[in-house]
Amino acid sequence: MKTRLSPPLSAEETLVLHERLTLQTLRSAHALVATGEASVEVSIDAGSATAARRWLGYRDIAYRRQGEGDLGARIGETFARAFGRGAQRVLVIGSDCPRLSAVHLREAFERLSDADLVLGPATDGGYYLIGLNHEPAARALPAILSEVPWGTGDVLARTLDLAQSAQLRTVLLERLPDVDRPEDLQDAERALARGRLTGDSTVSVVIPTLNDAELVAAAVASARAEGAAEILVVDGGSDDATCAVAAAAGARVLKSAARRARQMNNGAAAASGDVLLFLHADTVLPKGACSLAARALADPLTVAGGFSFEVPAHARHSALISRVGRLRSRLGGLPWGDQALFVARSTFRELGGFPDQPTMEDYEFAERLGRLGRVVTLPERATTSARSWEDHGLLVPTLTNLAVIAMYEIGADPARISAWRRRIAR
Repeated sequence: MKTRLSPPLSAEETLVLHERLTLQTLRSAHALVATGEASVEVSIDAGSATAARRWLGYRDIAYRRQGEGDLGARIGETFARAFGRGAQRVLVIGSDCPRLSAVHLREAFERLSDADLVLGPATDGGYYLIGLNHEPAARALPAILSEVPWGTGDVLARTLDLAQSAQLRTVLLERLPDVDRPEDLQDAERALARGRLTGDSTVSVVIPTLNDAELVAAAVASARAEGAAEILVVDGGSDDATCAVAAAAGARVLKSAARRARQMNNGAAAASGDVLLFLHADTVLPKGACSLAARALADPLTVAGGFSFEVPAHARHSALISRVGRLRSRLGGLPWGDQALFVARSTFRELGGFPDQPTMEDYEFAERLGRLGRVVTLPERATTSARSWEDHGLLVPTLTNLAVIAMYEIGADPARISAWRRRIAR
């Protein structure tokens, strides 16, 4: 517990702050669990693993008691345990750096691909993160953790000197503040509030397009009518009038390499809203969609959502197609891309965006969101064009969708799935 913060905080307030900092850190680390990029272990210095799991609530991470000795000994024991289980790259992070995000953790792992040691410098002269590769760790771990003046402003400088003596290739990440002193509290509160949404949070609508001139105006119009703060159409190289039509309808048009995942990620990077809503060009939003999305995400337990599925009432077999689409979502427990997925911009960034794959990017992203927390499907209905069923009949698109899900679930390569689907659609 942060005893140097009491006063001005009472002992109870300090304990509450410690819990908030720990949960914020775990949320960022858990994003890498949700994407399959890393596993996470929490080292506790008191109580049992069972009690820690009850307290923190994450069932897909490990909890273990810390070893004995000073901070260096405990860090060394953590590294040794992880490498002993076969890990090749390991990060050890503290729980008192509220501006630490999954982006920093992802960068640290990436930098370890060509560095021996990664450090995240803290503004107080220590570090909030230390990462090592397996082979250099076996050689240099005792050296860089010994004779370090823990708890002082010289920790980082001394560690860098020891790393240089051990001839380690060292990389520094962004310098971030941690929470040790009363003067750190104001910035900590701002950092802990990041991503906190209200029912009035702004919504950016991102629409990926490719030769959608006949449809995109309706999608843009629905986004404008239903409260979007901005509408970004991200075109993947259309050779029809898609871009001109989208601009005339009031959207900001961006150009991108073709592939829906890349287009949506590029749109998200350019967006300024607190909430990102991804709308297919052949889909229109239900009444009040942006406000509904913001209000849903204002619940801190909800990480993302979408709307119920339907096709236009005038389409052939519309009632049956709509029921099958809603059943698909209900059985899977998650909304698909044609249901206008929405997510906090901060959460989207923590997950690293849509996976860059040629198909099933929305399915995979929804699965990752589901591992992160609660994903809701609102009863209001987004209406998607029935052109696939009109072109190919009732059975072929429905059975194709089911086959694609099955192929993906058993681990088929998305590129092969995409090629097979294109042959069927042709």
